[in-house]
Amino acid sequence: MTKSTDHGEQTKRNIAAKAKELFELKGYAATTMDEIRQLSGSSKGSIYHHFKNKEVLFLYILELSMLEWIGKWREMEKPLGTAQEKLYRLAEHYAEDFRNPLLRAAEEFSGSENGDHEIRNKLLELTRMHYPIFQQLLEEGMQSGEFRPLPLEDLTFILFGLFGGLSVSYYNYDTDRIIGLYRNAIDVLLQGIEKH
Repeated sequence: MTKSTDHGEQTKRNIAAKAKELFELKGYAATTMDEIRQLSGSSKGSIYHHFKNKEVLFLYILELSMLEWIGKWREMEKPLGTAQEKLYRLAEHYAEDFRNPLLRAAEEFSGSENGDHEIRNKLLELTRMHYPIFQQLLEEGMQSGEFRPLPLEDLTFILFGLFGGLSVSYYNYDTDRIIGLYRNAIDVLLQGIEKH
């Protein structure tokens, strides 16, 4: 990587970091590109060189957030011995993300995007970044004999749907209660897939 490329990436990440602060504080719609320019100390040209519009900038921030979530998970799973332990911890990690201050802006953003197929496809791609983690964990449990051998793709979609479906509890409960719901859901799931 050349020095100018490295500087360009650093500028891009700085813009994104400052924009994230504003999105978390004000929401998606209320944050303007001019405010991002002012807070980041970047020129308008520099911002638009890295991000063609606010939507692309926000998607970049969501992707970084998702990669950070995955990185934290990889560290969390290292000391865990069994697939069951990992499944419970993954459920907690997923539920703990409801504390993420970017979540409200992300909801607002996804509700505001009505016709741009490129943006919708990118949002779908981001929501599916969990999928390989779920699949790997379930496959590990089947290979270790902890879980009954079931069609892996089906089971992965079931787990993905379970976690996604429970996310509606976010509107009714605090995070501690949500984490409890996710743990209970794993109890119920394991009754069906545990190898006896």
